[in-house]
Amino acid sequence: MNLSLATFPVTAVESSNTTTLENNVLILDFKALRDLILKDDVFADVSIEVVYPGEKTRIIHVLDAVEPRVKVENGSRCFPGFLGAARTVGKGTTHRLSGVAVLGVGLGIDVPSEGETGVLTFNEGFIDMSGPAQRYCACSDTINICLCFKVREACSYVEFDASARLATLKAGEYLAQSTVGLEPLQKTVYELTPVDPDLPRIAYINQIQSQGFLCRTFLYGAPMDAPFTPTLLHPNELLDGALVSGNYRNFFKACTYLQQNNHIVRELYRRHGKDLNFVGQVIGRGHFDDSAMKERQGQYAAKLASLQKAQAVVLTMEGSGNAFIDYMLTVRALEASGIAAVPIVHEFGGVNGEDQPLVFVVPEAVSIVSGGGVDRVFEIPAMERVVGGEIVKFAEGPCAFKPIEARSSFVAGPTYFYCGYWQMQINGLRALDY
Repeated sequence: MNLSLATFPVTAVESSNTTTLENNVLILDFKALRDLILKDDVFADVSIEVVYPGEKTRIIHVLDAVEPRVKVENGSRCFPGFLGAARTVGKGTTHRLSGVAVLGVGLGIDVPSEGETGVLTFNEGFIDMSGPAQRYCACSDTINICLCFKVREACSYVEFDASARLATLKAGEYLAQSTVGLEPLQKTVYELTPVDPDLPRIAYINQIQSQGFLCRTFLYGAPMDAPFTPTLLHPNELLDGALVSGNYRNFFKACTYLQQNNHIVRELYRRHGKDLNFVGQVIGRGHFDDSAMKERQGQYAAKLASLQKAQAVVLTMEGSGNAFIDYMLTVRALEASGIAAVPIVHEFGGVNGEDQPLVFVVPEAVSIVSGGGVDRVFEIPAMERVVGGEIVKFAEGPCAFKPIEARSSFVAGPTYFYCGYWQMQINGLRALDY
């Protein structure tokens, strides 16, 4: 499977009556984009705001983020199952706009009151485009085209969720269509080519979170809810939009943009044929409801890694708490199969780092990589501008359930940052053992 990703950098966004790409400037017809979104009568209105890295701007109520992509070869479309038939992606040529992201933003979304929260609820995560929180927030280093959705009063949450997702994906494709017929700055070919057979065979297990409405992930347009069985997914399919996030648990999630640019897949590809042999990917879900299903998840994922003849596996996860058990049982199953397991974990440990760092661990987990501690607190400065609303409320941490003026300064835990756990990994943050 051969995928050619053609990159078109974007350094600025300007308004016009047409949508084109000229000298790395995205010339955007805001009216045409707005009209495209408002074809769905779920929306009463949509405002479009552009935010640049380095601005004193905070974005709140972020639902999902996508990188603009369009397939120009292979007869399929990016985000299959949503924008077209669920045809296999991961091959042919795909154009991408780099340095820019489309953000779906839900105006009026609120965290439920204390005692009413659960897994299947919205969990706030903000993006600061400058200041100390910037390095912990996904999409804080991209030009963000924010689609701020206002829904009709009679609209249900289920309708809004589906429409907001589809509108964000459509907008991403619409923007990327500006590259059709242009020559890219760079083309990167992704292919699991034959390499020196003596190189270590490394696979990747991507444990996502998909438990139900507002906390799910879609594969080729279908939710990966229970009893989803771990399956093989070519790394190119992940890079080409086969996986779409519908998970609003924010800090512990990986939005669609992060899966399109999955840092583990890109690093394994970079080293493929040099010091390792990247043999493929297994995708599964965590947070099963009972021990038998958790055991099944781990055993099945390890079996698929064995079928790829992997000698070692790197693992990442979405979620926390209960999902740790599925994750570590997968580690145990891998090690029992003779495959070295390298899980990347987020640590707890309390504000001072003196508490138990992991929710659950097995003795077989001997090669753990820290992705950073999530219990620290930060003083976040005020911002001059807010996109997405005026009031923000978090479901946990030092300001739990307290309405806060969104542009103000406040004390934040890392769980407040949009996709913060994965962004901490990407930036190389870790907890230290003294």
